[in-house]
Amino acid sequence: MQIEQVKELLNPYLLQHKLSLYSIEFVKEAGALILRVCIDKSGGVDIDTLAACNEFLSEQLDKIDADMEEYLLEVSSPGAEQELRNLDEIKAHIEAYVHIEVPNMIYEGYLLKVEEDILHIRINAKGRFKTIQIPYKEIKFIRLAVKL
Repeated sequence: MQIEQVKELLNPYLLQHKLSLYSIEFVKEAGALILRVCIDKSGGVDIDTLAACNEFLSEQLDKIDADMEEYLLEVSSPGAEQELRNLDEIKAHIEAYVHIEVPNMIYEGYLLKVEEDILHIRINAKGRFKTIQIPYKEIKFIRLAVKL
């Protein structure tokens, strides 16, 4: 079974339930083969949505994987602190609280807007709020963050 086959099985379900595929991979861990599917949607994914997707995908896979070696199916969400992997994902999270790493500095603040390739972030610098601009090309890592 190929990852593309899994995507083809899953895509109609994702469209029907307004979900998106965040990632999919086959990995071998501790001697077990795992098909790991990560789904997302605006506002996040709850446990009932994950369970329903797992059940649907499991039923569909049973129809095509009879000759494949045994594997585990994991359906999960990217989580509250998911990595933002590209500029489109960053733009989809305007107003979110983010953690950004650039050379020699780490920022946490609210993503206000993205103009061209410049991110505008509202940070709290020693009790004073200010807006900084960070060029996308300077970002080493960016993810959603949970503000405590």
